[in-house]
Amino acid sequence: MPTFSPDSLLAIRFQHTRPGLELVQVVDAALPVARITADVLAQDSKELPLMEEFVLRLVGHDITSVPSIAGVLGLDGRMVDQTVATLFTSDDLRWARPAADNARSRTLRLTDKGHLTAQKAAAVAPVRVNQPLVYDQLLNRAAPYDRHTTIPRGQAVEDGMIMLPVARSGPIDDGAVTAAEITALLRENGTTNREVLQVKGITQAKARRILPVKLLVYADQERTDIEIGVVVDGELSHAHELELIGHGGAKTLGITVAPPSERPLLDPDLEQARVPLPEVTQQRAEQAAFQLGSQTPTPGPPVAQEPQADEIRAIGVFEHPDVLDEALTNAGRRLLIISPWIKNAIITTDFLGKLERRLARGVKVDIAYGYEENDTKTDPAAVRKLTNLASRYQDKFTFTRLKSTHAKVLVYDDVWVTTSFNWLSFKGDPERTYRMEEGSFVRNRQIADTHYARYLELITEQRR
Repeated sequence: MPTFSPDSLLAIRFQHTRPGLELVQVVDAALPVARITADVLAQDSKELPLMEEFVLRLVGHDITSVPSIAGVLGLDGRMVDQTVATLFTSDDLRWARPAADNARSRTLRLTDKGHLTAQKAAAVAPVRVNQPLVYDQLLNRAAPYDRHTTIPRGQAVEDGMIMLPVARSGPIDDGAVTAAEITALLRENGTTNREVLQVKGITQAKARRILPVKLLVYADQERTDIEIGVVVDGELSHAHELELIGHGGAKTLGITVAPPSERPLLDPDLEQARVPLPEVTQQRAEQAAFQLGSQTPTPGPPVAQEPQADEIRAIGVFEHPDVLDEALTNAGRRLLIISPWIKNAIITTDFLGKLERRLARGVKVDIAYGYEENDTKTDPAAVRKLTNLASRYQDKFTFTRLKSTHAKVLVYDDVWVTTSFNWLSFKGDPERTYRMEEGSFVRNRQIADTHYARYLELITEQRR
């Protein structure tokens, strides 16, 4: 059973939510937010139930019998009896010793703990506190986001995220957030015992932050009607989508959709055996439904992996990143990637860490790239990172600039994938032209060996 990446699960969950449109891409985007601190007058609700507080305070004022307490409160004596029993259980009340002249009289008294409980209940009063919040600059309101999930704007730019617009520029006004709104946000985040009475002022942090979100790019068959869905915290946000439409939608973001790329064809006998994409997509949807519905499994002892059966099937656009991650994580003998361009958004710390772990385990790695003489689509910083890693593993890692290649190939162990998908540049493209990419996934030792040798020859011939 395959493990699906978050993007793959989003694609499977939301691919049929726009009738007449096809989900073309899941894109990383940056929602501008501000970290603000509200100076508020707030009151925390008392942990002691109101009925228990009244009984303790009345006993403290020498109203010490159940009938007397019931009379003062105007309540049925049975309700007071129940509360008194609860306070006895919590060691806040006790019976006083009967007077010598009236052995039958029993009066209530506060225990030492009861005195403290009553004092704390009486001492609760509004206080001024600093309440940290996150302000959504597209919706122009405070939102229940976790401050720790925001990242610096510079990191989002470096990672090639699409920057969403802001509703208005400039600092956030003191009146932008009301007391009622802050109380509602606290409730939504699980803080139910605090009520904000008044907002005295707002302080905005200088650092520019963003919240990572996902854009779902939908298009019709003609690729002229483009709609954008916005996924925040794993769920579609219609509020953000409406605001984005008001700012011009896909056009403002520079998003366009092109017709599907032509799929590289296999040899006729392999084409005939190839499982088509609709069948593969349906199978993945069923497998993903199982993963979404299952609980996190309890880790058990490692199980020896059995050899996987040969397969020849289609691979869709949303599965490609999962297959690349599978190769980076589990390749045991060899890993070869050819991609015309290389982007920072792909050559991340995580990517490099996984690749170095393969190298440390003795996996032979070959990566080649290059499309034009002056290739502006490749990020020099990404090339430097791979060059530096290759210099540390010269006997295991060859990193090659080719004269020009259209090939988009992945080979690892007994798997060969030929496709129109750009393995090392499918994120962070400033042109933001998206298309459905389809390829073929072949798991067969002999076929993988043949193509591995052929592509090593191509790299040698095309080396600059």
